[in-house]
This record gives sequence, structure tokens and C-alpha cells, in this order.
Amino acid sequence: TDTIESVYDGMVPEVPVIFLLSRGADPTDSIETLCRKKKLPAPTVISLGEGQEPVAIKAINAGAINGTWVLLQNCELGLGLMNDLESIIDK
Repeated sequence: TDTIESVYDGMVPEVPVIFLLSRGADPTDSIETLCRKKKLPAPTVISLGEGQEPVAIKAINAGAINGTWVLLQNCELGLGLMNDLESIIDK
């Protein structure tokens, strides 16, 4: 498996990074630690669920403009957003 840092080294701005996690796994602390180490702004963390899709879309759009990261959690609760994510990113 790749480390968060090796994933970072292979990242390009136009391609989102998606972590598929097993039960109990949470990369949030590792991602926030990497941001501190690289002197990057902390990611906007959004736990999807009731009413959070508009919040997530706003954060994604801001991230695209500002070059900041958005960490979406519990994506299984926002399947509508997941279906629309590619078109949102392509704007």
C-alpha cells in the first residue's frame, strides 16, 4: 500500500485522489499531518449526510479556485453527489 506522502508525490491538481477504506481506517490525521509538514492549509473536512451535499459542493468549488484540499467522509451517504462529482470537478 502507498503511504500518504507517496500518494502526495504522485498527485496532479487536475485529478482527485480517492482513498477506498476498510472499516475503521481513517486517513484524516495522516492527511492533516502531511499538510502541516508541507506547510499547506488544512483540508476542509466534510462528513456527508443529510444536508451536507451543498456544503461539499461549495467547498469543492472553493478548493478548485484556491488550490486547497477537500476531504469528503462517509461518501456512501452522499451518493447523489458522488454521481455528480465528475461534472462538478470538470467545471
